[in-house]
Amino acid sequence: MTAASKVEEEVESERWQEALFSPGAWKRGAIFILAAIATGTVAYSFNLIDRSSVSFRAFLLRGEPLFGFRIDESWGTAIAMGLAVGGIWLAMTLRDRVFPGTQGTGIPQTMASLEVEAGDPLRRNMLSWRIAIGKVLLLAIGIYAGATIGREGPSVHVGACLLYLCAAWGRFPNWAVQRGLILAGGAAGIAAAFNAPVAGAIFAIEEIGRSFEKRSASLIILGVAIACTACWVYLGDYVFYGRLDPALASPAQWFVILPVAAVAGFLGGAFSRAVVAGTYWVNQTLRRHRVLLPLGLGAGLAVVGLASGGLSYGSGYTEAFDVLQGRAEMPAFYFVAKAAGNFISLISGIPGGLFDPSFSVGAAMGQLAAPLFGDVDPRAISMLAMVSYFTGVVRSPITAVVILLEMTTAREMAMPMFLASVIAYEASRLVARKPIYEALAEIFLSDLRQAAATR
Repeated sequence: MTAASKVEEEVESERWQEALFSPGAWKRGAIFILAAIATGTVAYSFNLIDRSSVSFRAFLLRGEPLFGFRIDESWGTAIAMGLAVGGIWLAMTLRDRVFPGTQGTGIPQTMASLEVEAGDPLRRNMLSWRIAIGKVLLLAIGIYAGATIGREGPSVHVGACLLYLCAAWGRFPNWAVQRGLILAGGAAGIAAAFNAPVAGAIFAIEEIGRSFEKRSASLIILGVAIACTACWVYLGDYVFYGRLDPALASPAQWFVILPVAAVAGFLGGAFSRAVVAGTYWVNQTLRRHRVLLPLGLGAGLAVVGLASGGLSYGSGYTEAFDVLQGRAEMPAFYFVAKAAGNFISLISGIPGGLFDPSFSVGAAMGQLAAPLFGDVDPRAISMLAMVSYFTGVVRSPITAVVILLEMTTAREMAMPMFLASVIAYEASRLVARKPIYEALAEIFLSDLRQAAATR
């Protein structure tokens, strides 16, 4: 019998008295709790980094004061472009030379880690202290460089690292080491990033694990609860996009679901397919042009930023919030610029997620389409477009609906969004063969195995 099997048998065979009162059980529980709290703290730090970057870009691009200083907008625009070029190059270079394994949003990498055995050396290239530290550092560089990225993917990856590393300090059963701790960490990361505990648990099952495992359910729920509670201590029990109450006021208004969901879902699928193809091309080309390609991607991000007046920079959370709250009207080109910035950022492979940018693109699509649908609440159109575009990109329809409900408390939009997500899912399948995270996980795992074989 292997050492892992012995631990499995010993832990599984514990009587309830031992499970509650033995030093080993208390140690195991304490380690898990500390790791989940650390995951919530990391998600909170990402929140602070994102917020401070918004103030930093307002200082550069709009001449707003920062620590009592101001800068001319023309100089600020030039500096922002320089940061985009230099920041993408720096993040990609550090990723490849110092923090290999940190590339990508973090969700495909977490999924890939579930495809190898716990004892496989490849896991150390996916889940480790080095990966967790590198993810935090490189995400901060990318955000301040103006990359169009969210923070949920790195939150998932860091959470998976932290909870998986619990196994080095406590005696966990083999099923927990193989999958349970990783799923719990990923769920905790996504839940803490958006203050969406239910969506975090569902996403871990629907997308990261791609199956329901009853044994892992308690770990997932406990990890989510602790990480979200840690964030509540820092931020309070906030609603991500603010409390909203839009609705489709009459049966006739429900007919808007079909065109909005079909178009947004199809465009989301097209974006997904383009990112997968672009990632493969970048990975192949980077082997020959390790300097020119990062500089070229950074230049592309800078050009999009210049053309959009800086609107393409950043996660897009502020713009989506303003659209849903009726505080601002985005230019017609905004959703194209934001999607273009997100595309460049994602194919570069720097750490950063796509949730926030996708929701921002969807919100702007809905606002642009709202005048076509008469007296339908524009916020309802934006929410339908958000859930549809996001579903089209990631093909996780249940998560898409639940996370938007938790981020807005718009209960009357539940059924319309469920219908929209189903339509968007089918529209996405017309253009994208595989879901984006599954395809990117395959690319990542293939590259990792190829690199290991050449050592």
